[in-house]
Amino acid sequence: MRAVHFLIGALMVGAGALAGLWLPLGLMGSLALLALLRICWIEDNITSDLYGRDALPSGYLQTLEMRRLFMLRWFGVNLGAVSPDLSAHLLATALRAEAQLWAACLLGFVAMICAQHGPFAPSLDLTLAAALFYAALKRADRLAITLHHCDMGRPLPDEMLLPPMRRAQNRPR
Repeated sequence: MRAVHFLIGALMVGAGALAGLWLPLGLMGSLALLALLRICWIEDNITSDLYGRDALPSGYLQTLEMRRLFMLRWFGVNLGAVSPDLSAHLLATALRAEAQLWAACLLGFVAMICAQHGPFAPSLDLTLAAALFYAALKRADRLAITLHHCDMGRPLPDEMLLPPMRRAQNRPR
């Protein structure tokens, strides 16, 4: 793994913490809700559409082609032709990296909110914030592993792509 992978995760935790420090409380809650909705949407896509498949569903291929055309028309950047034999597990790995980015940022964000505006005694608020900050750094560590797999062009193993409970729910019957 390269150091830049760890740096990306640490920067996302730091960005979330700084946003929690500087933004008003109402705006912080709205941004946290948007990040949580994005994480849930990504998790649903990985679990429902991509996990356990060999090829991408046709809707994903159409979306990739429309994104390619958008980038070409608006920015003049050619992303290359969309390959119909693109692996669903590789896309799921890229989506897992995005979900981990959002989660690291969100946990750093919530840690700072708890440290500043926690409802408990200051010592308990800071302890809770430290635990959330530790969880954010663990998420950043997992993000580094996922980014390493993306760099190497290989998908994450199944035990890292889905949590154990989600794997049990998705088992074919």
